[in-house]
Amino acid sequence: MTALTPGCDPDMSTTGAPFGATSGGAAGVRSLLVLLAVVAVSASVATGNGPGWLAVAAAVVGLLCALVVLRRGALLAHRAGVATAATAARVVHRSRPVPTAAP
Repeated sequence: MTALTPGCDPDMSTTGAPFGATSGGAAGVRSLLVLLAVVAVSASVATGNGPGWLAVAAAVVGLLCALVVLRRGALLAHRAGVATAATAARVVHRSRPVPTAAP
C-alpha cells in the first residue's frame, strides 16, 4: 500500500502546469500588462524627486522588467519565424511531384 495518489509524480518526470491548466492566452497578456505597468511606475519613480536609494531600486526593478518584456518579444518573434519557415518548407515539399512506383 502506498501513500501516493494517482496524480502524484514522485520522480518529477511530468513537469509544468497541473492537469487541465494551460499557459499563455489571457494570463500571458495580463502578466505582460503588469510588467509594462511596473516599468512605467519604476521609470516615473526613478526620474522623480524621491530619495536616491528609492530611485536606484526602482531603476533596477524597471530594467529587469524591461528585459523580461524584451525577452518575451524575442521569443514571440522566434516562434513566428519558425512557423513561417515551417509553412514555407511545407509548401515546397507539397509542390514536388509525387514519385510513381517503377514496374
